[in-house]
This record gives sequence, structure tokens and C-alpha cells, in this order.
Amino acid sequence: MPTRRRPARLFGAACSILLALGSAAASQSTANKRVTSSGVVADDPDFARAVKEWTTRPEFNSPLVDHLPKFAGIPSPKDILGHHIGEPKKLTYYADILKYYRALASATPRVKVLPIGTSNEGRELVVVFVGSDESIRNLETYRGYLAQLADPRKLTDAQARDVVAKAKPIYHLSGGLHSGEVGPSEMLMELAYRVAVEESPLVTQIRDNVIVSITPVADPDGRDRNVDWYYKYGINETEGRTTGASVPYWGKYIFHDDNRDINYSQVEMRALLDWYLQWHPPIMHDLHQSQTLLYTFSGQAPQNPNLDPILFAELPMMANFEMAQLSKYGMPGVWTHGYVDMWSPGYLAFMSSNHNGMIRMYEIQGFSGANTQKLRLGNPNAPGGRGGGPQPDAAAITAGRANQAQREWYRPWPATGEFDWSLRNNTNYGETGVLTALQYTSQFPKVILENFYVKSRNSIETGRKETVAGYVIPAGQRDQTRVALLVNLLRMQGIEVGKAAREIKLTEGAFPAGSYVVKRDQPYARLAKILLEKQVYPDSTTRTYDDAAWTMGLMNHTDVREVADKAILDVGVEPVAQVKLVGSVTGAGPLFAVAHSGSNNMITLRARLKDVRVQAADREFRRGETTFPAGSFVISADAARVRTAIEPLGLTAVALPSAPTVTLHDIDLPRLAVYSTWGGTQDVGWVRYAFDRFEVPYDLIYKDQVKRGDLKSKYDLIVIPQQSGTAKRLVFDIDARGTAIAYKKSDQFKYLGMYGESDDITGGMGIEGVAEFDRFVKAGGVLVTLGTSSFFPAEFGLAPKVDAARTSAQFYSPGAIIDAEILQPEHPIFYGYDKKTIPVRYANGPLLTMQTNANPFEPPPPGPPPTPQGVLMRYPGGDEHVVSGLMRGANEIRNRPAIVDQLSGKGRVIMFAGNPCYRWQNFGEFNMLFNTVLNWNHLGSNAAATTTAPQ
Repeated sequence: MPTRRRPARLFGAACSILLALGSAAASQSTANKRVTSSGVVADDPDFARAVKEWTTRPEFNSPLVDHLPKFAGIPSPKDILGHHIGEPKKLTYYADILKYYRALASATPRVKVLPIGTSNEGRELVVVFVGSDESIRNLETYRGYLAQLADPRKLTDAQARDVVAKAKPIYHLSGGLHSGEVGPSEMLMELAYRVAVEESPLVTQIRDNVIVSITPVADPDGRDRNVDWYYKYGINETEGRTTGASVPYWGKYIFHDDNRDINYSQVEMRALLDWYLQWHPPIMHDLHQSQTLLYTFSGQAPQNPNLDPILFAELPMMANFEMAQLSKYGMPGVWTHGYVDMWSPGYLAFMSSNHNGMIRMYEIQGFSGANTQKLRLGNPNAPGGRGGGPQPDAAAITAGRANQAQREWYRPWPATGEFDWSLRNNTNYGETGVLTALQYTSQFPKVILENFYVKSRNSIETGRKETVAGYVIPAGQRDQTRVALLVNLLRMQGIEVGKAAREIKLTEGAFPAGSYVVKRDQPYARLAKILLEKQVYPDSTTRTYDDAAWTMGLMNHTDVREVADKAILDVGVEPVAQVKLVGSVTGAGPLFAVAHSGSNNMITLRARLKDVRVQAADREFRRGETTFPAGSFVISADAARVRTAIEPLGLTAVALPSAPTVTLHDIDLPRLAVYSTWGGTQDVGWVRYAFDRFEVPYDLIYKDQVKRGDLKSKYDLIVIPQQSGTAKRLVFDIDARGTAIAYKKSDQFKYLGMYGESDDITGGMGIEGVAEFDRFVKAGGVLVTLGTSSFFPAEFGLAPKVDAARTSAQFYSPGAIIDAEILQPEHPIFYGYDKKTIPVRYANGPLLTMQTNANPFEPPPPGPPPTPQGVLMRYPGGDEHVVSGLMRGANEIRNRPAIVDQLSGKGRVIMFAGNPCYRWQNFGEFNMLFNTVLNWNHLGSNAAATTTAPQ
């Protein structure tokens, strides 16, 4: 395609004077036509008029974005969407966003749209490239250069310098990860057009020296649902009239946690990671909105010490440049530091810093829609804005912005007072900031590339220079499915793993052939250490924005050995692309025993054999060389069918000529429901995701189904995942305001009503719902509560012998990994666990207490108090039992129950104080929940009678 005649923009003398005075944003572009080297080029006067009208104060704009060139044949956003970006009460559906980018790409060779996958709901995921004609024409060449710098093991320093001289950095921008933060995805369309067509010195320099890549909307499913909700409810919101509820769902499973998806479980996040590992952009810039007026990330403490020191210098360097430039343009409220830290590796754009690049992030002032709303700033005693815990409501966030009116060393010019804020203001700040970041990159592209290369080279050298030379995942572990999962998660992130053909002998010991080896002389050695080591918090007096611990071996209950012996770097291994376990079925006979060694796949096996009788052994037994732990399955089915089910799940089965001489009980999947509030679907989503991935059938129910009653006729077991934070909020959920808020699909709003519908999502199940849950349990149902939802049965009388307290204000545990002691190892919940003490994650669950049967009028016997029979597992507590991460006040949980089983009528309540299904992380705990589901009718004294052999 021939290059089209390109427009130009040169700042005039008046603009230069305003820039010098530091108040350029106070003036809009005054000339609609300018003479450039390409001839007479017109700016769009309608755009300038509209932007001036929609910008609520002159200082909320800049000379970089107060104009927009018009160019015949190349569509601006208005040409496709029908409106300029930032028009009040206008938001764009995802299909129209893609339509615009494709129209732009069709009109100019400076833009290319690359499909990279499909969302959960079938929407196409894309990356958009914008650059000079030459850059886009030679994209594959530039991709090759970056690949060489990302893995420079085949380069000498001289060759690396030659690659740097020829290469261009890719600067990746991502919007719409949190789909309720609508502004950045609107702004990026205008930015793409501006970078493609404008020929001001600044934009020309960006286009020639940098390749800009864009994720238009990281969560397109949530984008469309939020736009629907806005047009149904939010468009008419005012200060005096608010809806009172946000849309119940963003993506299919989760809300904000798509930015905490450390193992890239969601297909949208995985698609971007796969793209990253192919293209290696040195900078990834994630655009959010929640802070006043623009926060630019600088990697504050606590910082992960494994990351290259160069990164911690790059981040404030760019952030300070942005603060200086926007201040020069007269734009207040730009700041850095004091917000997100550099500790957890789980944020989406951290895939860049995890792989030797640079993470960038903005939080731009905005709302969940496109209305102009009033901001009030100035209360220095107000709490901070959004943090790592439960999200506050809109009023709390607004109040939290008040302390951002204070001047600090990292906030030299705060915004103050009372003013209106518009979607166009959001666009002005976001686009000006991004253009400034691109300006910096375009002025120092070789520095960016050199740093990227050096960080990659430094990572390769860590194995020989640092104490930890590598890791061994020993062969022969009891459950190979969890070993395979861990190795595949490492490989997914590009970490090299090898398999040893022979025994490995190191200072740390001998490891058998077949062990997996992670050497720290590879490009992503730093990330390997971050993920596999135990987290030691650098400063116990500070707080972290998200999790303090994530050690993969502990979370997965897999043995991972840290190795200091440098000989590990020379061990011969076969590179592993992916571990694909193949289960085994040996022997002959009409029955098949499947060993329960802790694999989460056991519940999948039962689901795949749903019409076959399956029983579980109450005790361990042996057949030949194989030991079958308690909980192992005994199946009577056709051998071919058993083999077809066993092999892809990586399980071990042995055919038996006769039944084992131990008691057996039936394993029947229950009629299972998962209860969700309408105001807290995210943590519920993680349980739903786990059930879906492991093929566990269930119904998702809400308050309406509960209040209709007769739950026992429909369900045998109901799980209430962690949600809401308090029992009261779980019961009453979204405040009723006298007007129903429906979540239903319609011809106009076709993206609502997914994953459940309701004529009114407010009010919660109420006391009526509590009574129905109590009837369900007393009629023989099993109720399982996870994490903070375990406050519910304790506080509302469903488990009257259990009390639930809260930790003190001094207690702090942002997801530490701690010891838990199994008190009743024979209980079916612990099938597959072979150790009495196991690592579990603990954050903010209830402090449970179960009443004993002791006579309160008699003195207690000497010695420690007895443990009530219904306590299945407890936390030993104390600092000595914190195995990874940070917990302040660890004595507060000493000897507190971790799992309680209380009978009630014909049924029972199982209460987990922790969350055994946290995100897609603590796989080693999933099995306790899955065992509860599998053995729902054989959990204790109310259990069904056992039999000695299959029928």
C-alpha cells in the first residue's frame, strides 16, 4: 500500500510562550489551518470546539491533545463512531472499538491489527500496532531483534550493540483490564489515530523511533456488560440519584482479580502472555482509573529484591519526567510513589518486569461511566483510595481522594477544591501522559533497548553469581499430577525446565533420574526464583498492596528443593516443552482400584464416570507393589472405559480380581449448588472456575432460589464461597433503595443476565433466606462455607456451637502461607494427604471457637484444654509457623480451628476458616474442598452405612 500524504503539526510561537510559562493547557489551539512541509493541513475545528466544551477547566487539558488533525481518507474516531472521544454520556461497545481500529488499519499502512485469541465469550482479542510505514512493514524484523535481546545467550556484547543500533522498542499500552474503568479504552482509539497521522515534531519522533502496540480492551466481555449497565442505569445518575449497585459481572468469572491472575488462568490473560513471549515489548503500560488526578507508577516499597536494580531506577526516572512535563503544561494532580508497590509478581503488566522489561501503570481520575460528576478534595484525614483488600463503595473512594489534595514530596502539585470531572478530562490526562511517556522513549530508544538487553544478560548470570543456582523438583513424588501442573505453569511463563536422564548428585543430596531441574543461568532466572522461593518480607512494618506470599511449591503441595551447588548448572537435562502425564492401568480383573494420592483429578475422574458405581476405601490397602491410600476409588466398569478415563488424567489404576478387604462407601457426586450474592461474585467466580476446570457439575444459585425454599429437594450440598466480608453483608447484600434493580437480558441490553438473572438484585436473601438454609441443613443437607463466609453460620445460628471472632486491628496477614495441623487424618476431607502438618494460605478468615462438652460448673482437668470432636484441622499459630510471607500478630490464630464440622439435625455444616480455593493458586488445598464434595454422604456420624464390596 502506498504511503498516504501525511499531515503535520508544528507548535506556534504562542504555544511555545505558554509552555515556557507552564500554563500551556490553559489555551486551546487557535489556528485551524497550518502550513507545514507537507502543505496546508487542517485541524478539525469541531473537535477543538467539542474538547473545549467537554473539558471542565482549562488546566485539565494540554497542547498535546487540544487539537486533532483531519486527513482525507483516514478516519478519525468520529468518522466511524459518530462522536469524538470523550463526549459526555457516550461509551463504545467492543465491536465498534474493533471496527474503528480495522477501519484505521485499512486506511493507512501505519496501523496493523493482529488477532491473538478469543475471550471466554467468543470475542476476538487483538493487538494493534502503530508506527511509521517502515516500522509496520518490517514488524517481523523488529520482533526478531527484540527476541535476540530477550535471550542474548548467543550474542557477544559487540553483536548486542549492533542489534540495539538496528532495533526499535515496542511500547505496549493496555486498556480495559478492569472493565468498569472505561476511559482508557476510549482514549486509546484517539491516541492510535494521532500517532498514525499527526506530524508534529513530537509525534513524528515517536512514530519513527518507537513501535506502539495496543490492547484496546483487555477484558472485552466485561467491557460490553459495563457499557450495557451504564446505558441501562448509569447514564441517568446524578449526585442526588445513584443506582446503588454496579453490574454483577465483568468477565465470566472474575472482576479486579484479572489483574491478580498470577498463573494466567483466564484465557484473555493467557493470550496476552503468549503474545508477550513472542514479541518481547521492553515496556508494558497498563492504564487504569481510580486515583486523583493521574498517578504514575514508580515501583514503591516493598520491592521484590530479585528484580534487576536497573528497573527500580527506570521507573521513577520515567515517572518524574511525566510529572515534570504535565506540570509544565499546567496540569495539576499528577503524582507518583505512595500507592502500588513492587512486591507481588501477579499483576498482569508485571509480565514485562518479570521478563526483564519495564512495567508502567497509570491510575487516572475517572468514573464507571461517561457522566460529568463533581469531585470534592481537601480533607487530609480521609482514608486512602482503593487498596488490596475488599473494594470500597463509590462514596468511600470519593472520600479517599481527599488525602490526595495534600502536597507531598511525591505530589508536588496536588489538585484541590471542588470541581466537575468529565470523561474528556480523563482522556486529556491519560493521552497527555501516554504521549509524554512515548516522548521519553522516543528520545532515548537505545537506552531503553540497552537496559532491556543488560537486564536479560544479568538474569542469565544470576545462577553463577548469586547464592541460589537453581531448583530441583525431585522425581518419585506421591502425586505426579501436581508436579506436572507446577512444571507446566513455569513453562507457560517461558521459564526453562529440564528433565534429568540420570541421578543428580549435588551438595544438597542425590536426586533420582527423572527429576525436573530449573537452572538459574537462563533469561527468566529471576522470575523462577520469585515464584519458587519462600517469600521473606523485607520490612514487617509496611503493608503490601496484594499478596505477601505465593511460593508455588507450598501452594501446590509439591516438593521443590533450592540448590546452591553450582554443579546444577552443568547437569545434563532434556528440555521440557510441556509435561503430558499418561496414567496407567495394569493387571487383570473385573474391578479397578485408583490410588488417591492427593490429585485434584480424582473428582474429574468421578465426573467422567458419572453413570458408573464408584466406591472409596475407608482405609489404606495394598495390591502387589501398589499402595492404595484411604479414599482410593474402587470402580466396577468396562476396562476400556476406565482406561480412557484414567490415562489423560495421569492417575494410577490396578485391576483387581476381587474387592479389597476394607470397608468401602459409595462416592456419588451430590446435587451441588454454589451460592452467590449479587454484590460479591468475584471470589465465587474462582470456585466456579475450579469446578468448571475439574468438570464438577453444579448449579449457581442466588437469593431468589434460596427464598423460594425447599432446597433439600433440589440439592444435597451447597457451597458458599468466600464473599462479602461479613455475615451481615452476605445475608443482606446490596442495600434496597425502594426501586428494583434488574439484571436481565433484553433486546436492548443483550450482555446482561449472563450467569444468572434477577428482577431485583438488591436486598439479599434476608432472614427468610437464613431460615431456608437452616431448613436445608436440618433436613439432611451439607452446607460448606469458605473463608469469611464462615462468619455466616456462626453468627446467624446455623452452627450454634461455633463462635466466630475477628482478629485485632494489629493483626495483619496479606495471604501468608502458614502451617495447619490435621487433627483427624482419617476424616474423608483429608483423603490424599499423607502429612499431619500442611501449608495453607491464611488472610482474614474468622477466628473460630467450638464449644466443648465439658461441664461449665466443674473445674477443667489439668493440661491443655481438649480439642472438640468437630475440629478437623487447626492453626498452630505463632511466628514459627509462618512459612512464607508476612503475618503480624501470628499468636492471635494460635490453636484456632481451621476446619470445623458441626452436625445439625440430619445434616451438617462444614466451615473452613481459610479459603481452600483461592484464586487459581493454592492447588494443594483444593483437594479438601473436592473431598468434601465427593464424600458428602460419608463425612462422620451422620454418614451413610458402608459396604464391604461393590455391588
